[in-house]
Amino acid sequence: MYRIRKSYVYLLCRALGTVYKSSETFHDYVDDTEFVEIQSVYEWLANLAVTSCDPDLGLRAYRNMHPAMLGALGYAVMSCATLGGALERLVNYYPLISSGSLLKLELHDHIVKIVSIEVTKKVPRVFIDAGFSILLALIRWLVPHYYVVPLGVELVYAPPGERGELEEVFGRNLKFSAGHNVLVFPREICNYPLITASPKLDRLHADFLKVQLESSPTGFASSKIRRAVAQSLALGVTPTLDSIADALKVSKRTLQYSLRNEGLSFSMVYNDVRQALAHDYLRHSVYSIKYISATLGFSDQSSFYKASLRWFGMTPQNYRDLS
Repeated sequence: MYRIRKSYVYLLCRALGTVYKSSETFHDYVDDTEFVEIQSVYEWLANLAVTSCDPDLGLRAYRNMHPAMLGALGYAVMSCATLGGALERLVNYYPLISSGSLLKLELHDHIVKIVSIEVTKKVPRVFIDAGFSILLALIRWLVPHYYVVPLGVELVYAPPGERGELEEVFGRNLKFSAGHNVLVFPREICNYPLITASPKLDRLHADFLKVQLESSPTGFASSKIRRAVAQSLALGVTPTLDSIADALKVSKRTLQYSLRNEGLSFSMVYNDVRQALAHDYLRHSVYSIKYISATLGFSDQSSFYKASLRWFGMTPQNYRDLS
């Protein structure tokens, strides 16, 4: 069960030119009514795009974005010294907004990528467009003296019949049917200073966000566990339920209970993280198959081959050759 902050959904709907009425729109709520099941949001937005006869509906959010849409996280992002720091904070604390996707910040020699890995299925185009429109508008809001233009945008959905409005917002370098949703920028944007930077507020905001993340509802447990699993694998340590519980400073029973509330298990989360990392390594790195297999915690390459067949329907090398 993946969840999203209800206030964000309300402001998103206003940005799209509609009115959010929880009593008429959503029917499934978690115990803490600050949050709502994300699948209900997806279904409502998909229906809205159909009834409005506007496949580009999500792009409206670009012109109606304000950092307040992100709640406390939006204000905390504003106090960072540089755009790179703001993006890092946004990625690290995005689970305060939603547990339905993982954000990653990839720094390369000359480019920086913001990768959105959807952990749920059938995410409607309107939600994807709105999310990236808000992100691009936020970047431009934070550094108004620099007109930041994406070098490229990758989108998981199939090519639409008309691309005019997409190109108007994101530029012409668009790739469709991609593995993940990705925004690509020049690396130099990370050094751009924010006009709203405040060292004193920055420290206060950092401490506040840590407390918020630690006390967030159990519906966000999977996001924390995914990050901990990925960090463990990056250190060359095979994560276990016990080791991740220790890393998150909770009991094993609490961890299992939190995941069960989301309809998940530790093995399911572990598998999802390894699949996402396998995709990234195979499609976007030059690491050998042997190295990737070991990094992902497989005891031998044959086990990795079997997992690749299960995940992608083909061997690791064949999946790499698709790129």
